[in-house]
Amino acid sequence: MVNGERKVRLQDIAEKAGVSRAAVGHILNNSGLDCVRVSEKTRKKILKIAEELDYRPNRAAQRLRGMPTRLIGVLLDTVNLAVFSARLAAIEAEAHARSYRLMIGQVHHDADEIKTYLDDFTDHGMDVILCLFDVMQDTSPKLKKVFQKRKNIILHSSPILKSQPCIRVETSYAIKLLVDHLVERGRKRIALQLWSHSDLLMSIRSEAWKENASRWGLPVNNSLVWTNPEATQKPTSEAVDHCIQNLVLKNKADAIIASNDEWAVRIIQGLRRHGLSVPEDIAVTGYDNLDIADVIEPRLTTIDQCHATYAKEALNLVEESLAGPIPPSKRIRIIQPELVVREST
Repeated sequence: MVNGERKVRLQDIAEKAGVSRAAVGHILNNSGLDCVRVSEKTRKKILKIAEELDYRPNRAAQRLRGMPTRLIGVLLDTVNLAVFSARLAAIEAEAHARSYRLMIGQVHHDADEIKTYLDDFTDHGMDVILCLFDVMQDTSPKLKKVFQKRKNIILHSSPILKSQPCIRVETSYAIKLLVDHLVERGRKRIALQLWSHSDLLMSIRSEAWKENASRWGLPVNNSLVWTNPEATQKPTSEAVDHCIQNLVLKNKADAIIASNDEWAVRIIQGLRRHGLSVPEDIAVTGYDNLDIADVIEPRLTTIDQCHATYAKEALNLVEESLAGPIPPSKRIRIIQPELVVREST
């Protein structure tokens, strides 16, 4: 630091490098792009001195001058934490590659808490805020008020306001992949396990299951859909047994599309307790392609949500949002998931 604890300024670097403050600002803060020219030799000299002096940009000052801070706020879902953590890791890697930094908060489907985080992120000068949480149907009306008049908000799955950019993995296509695969493996009674009635993605899965099973002439009655009465993504032994009793023992399902990999693994274990084999007696598929899917025996057929592709599109939306209004035709980015076939089917 210069002069004891005083923060290093652009002027300090300029004086040591023997160049103008504008030249230093151009190199370190990306300012003066149209009117400042700096040679490669001078650029390297400025960067070397900045490193020696431990220079850190003043984010607050940048914001006051209307400059990007290159900070991205991320609100992370706590319900399906394993998936969103993997997605966050991919976004952090992509953000780092593009010289952005992240500030992260966790939310619990509480509109007031989401508002508080958005306010905090705005106060800290975030360029853009990524809302990586599934919007529950019961919180959607409240969130409309929260998001009013806020700029540079990017949502996961579906927008709350028409003007909001959004990125999602195409859930209905994932279910199509699973149903088609199970039909190709000779399954005639494909059942669906859901974790909640109120989660929008569960509703999308249910409709996609009906559409694609009907397309193959398979039964789509409600007895082949089981929704966890506990409305939790983490399965309990009691819930798993209840699921197996209803879908397999009572309604003779020969395949189960589980709501996530953890449910699928627990269902496989539960079927063993009932003396049933996977995939000989019943096929089981998961969703998310977590590490556990490749560890369980038999290894789990599942859906890969392509986090690296998601991250690239998310950062594309970040940069396009900063450049100006995004045209309506480009506000929604859709990631096509991939089927990972293993021994459980």
